Amino acid sequence: MKRVPVPLLIRKLSRVVDHCADEVSNETASLSPAQLNWQPNDRTWSIAQVLAHLNAYYRYYIPVFRGKISNTRFTEPTEHFSSSPLGIAVYRSVKLGKVKNVKRKLKSTKEYNPLINTSLSLENVVEEYLEHVKDFNTVLQEGALINLRKTKCPLSLRPVVKLNLGDAFIFTAFHNERHLEQIKRVIRSSRFPN
Repeated sequence: MKRVPVPLLIRKLSRVVDHCADEVSNETASLSPAQLNWQPNDRTWSIAQVLAHLNAYYRYYIPVFRGKISNTRFTEPTEHFSSSPLGIAVYRSVKLGKVKNVKRKLKSTKEYNPLINTSLSLENVVEEYLEHVKDFNTVLQEGALINLRKTKCPLSLRPVVKLNLGDAFIFTAFHNERHLEQIKRVIRSSRFPN
């Protein structure tokens, strides 16, 4: 992300995840457990599996974010934030195109793939997701009070690789948006059960 005032960045990311939470809530409100768990085919995730995937990321990142915020030595916030080259590459990999399409397919790692990792809970996934979004919004507000560029956070996929906290926030928000579109594709499937 190009140079942007930190309060504007936080508001923008909060709007993205709030929109995703509202959409998930609206799209799933009248769905039965059978509909939530319906898969278009054996290689495509159900709505519950998509949310289980997002919940697993939140279970990793929210404690990491909180730990980094509370333990950083870079306690002076900056007025503006700009992404690092690595951050740009990471969040562009998940960001949707201008017409809300998925620009590139990504393969989820085993620990975050509900088709492989059957320990990812499919129970109460909507409620858990909505709680995580609230927690993430709180973390965004806390993050605005430190230096988002100098505070680093390990990537869930490769913990030896560190992203600055601002870029990790951006990745998390756009990752939600990407999977919201995946949920909508499942619901729009011509074979989606009534």
